[in-house]
Amino acid sequence: MIQMHLRVKDRLQDKNLIMGNLNSLGNAYGNVGQVKESIIFYEAGLHTAQQEKERDWESVFLGNLGLAYAALGDTYKAIELLEQALVIDREIGNRKGESISLICLGNTYSAIGDALKAIEIYEQALMIDREIGNQRGELIGIGNIGNRYLEFDEPQKAINLYKEALEIAFTIQDRKHQSIYLENTGHAFFSLGDFQKARESYQQAIQIADEISFTQTQNFARWGLAQAYLVQNDLVNARAIIEAALQYDVPGNNHDASALHGIVALQQGERETAQEAFTKSIAQADEILAKTPEYYDALNAKGLALCGLILCRGAVPAPDDVPAPTINDAIETFRKARKIAPHAGVVKSVLRLFDELVKCDEEGVLKDVRKAAEGS
Repeated sequence: MIQMHLRVKDRLQDKNLIMGNLNSLGNAYGNVGQVKESIIFYEAGLHTAQQEKERDWESVFLGNLGLAYAALGDTYKAIELLEQALVIDREIGNRKGESISLICLGNTYSAIGDALKAIEIYEQALMIDREIGNQRGELIGIGNIGNRYLEFDEPQKAINLYKEALEIAFTIQDRKHQSIYLENTGHAFFSLGDFQKARESYQQAIQIADEISFTQTQNFARWGLAQAYLVQNDLVNARAIIEAALQYDVPGNNHDASALHGIVALQQGERETAQEAFTKSIAQADEILAKTPEYYDALNAKGLALCGLILCRGAVPAPDDVPAPTINDAIETFRKARKIAPHAGVVKSVLRLFDELVKCDEEGVLKDVRKAAEGS
């Protein structure tokens, strides 16, 4: 595939068109969840930009590679690439590029628990975007600050910021970010316990994401919607929706979706399906944690999945070379997560799912785990 497009390079004289095509192809693969494929095109573009000494394009490809590695959970590699892009942006006076690099850096720091640093970085980007009149950058900065407020368990502040971001997204007809911040609005209403409004927001997000084939929201919004049905004991809808979410490959959320699938299946009494889902969640989380040990969301999912496996014990014989998880394994996993991200909103979301697992804990074997999950 890549060789075919590089042959096109020989027939094109406009180097900007060459790099534009490589970038567009990378973006197209990234938008449908084929992140590893997108990296191939971004790396080819970066090589071309460096050969041609096109510093603006070099920054673009470094930034997009950073985003791609962040999506795969390789946070430190993402930070390295994004910081390189930021240096170039500042050297060449690319204010819009500087804002984009800052926003992406903020996201990477939030993934490893440094929400305050992320907010500080977003505010730098927001100042630039307002100075240069970059509405798309402005809405992303506003929305991302909202995400951090949600982590601090201030959902109403988050909703107000999402509303502001959505007004801009609808004004400039940015459908991708319409879907993202409708989904995030769903998370905020869910945190408030307003499940009706949460479902409405998730469904609106899903409709837009499906229309534009935006894999990220197709996965995340369905994962949120399935939780809303789960906590209201509508297991049939929760199961159907989480299984639909699993059809969309999003490495940054696959571990969460698999863990939720296991919880729903366990409540339905399908221990074999649950055990398979929990085992998958742990493998997906471990793949990210091997690259970024401080990726707290993967630790949270792994902690839940370990608890789920303990409750499923005996449903399916484990391979001889795979030791059965213990209560201490779950406790230590949650302790690591809370050391990195003790934020009240993060803890609240973890405990909500933990308490759904406890509904299946007839013998009370998880009684000592909750303190670790809540960071006591």
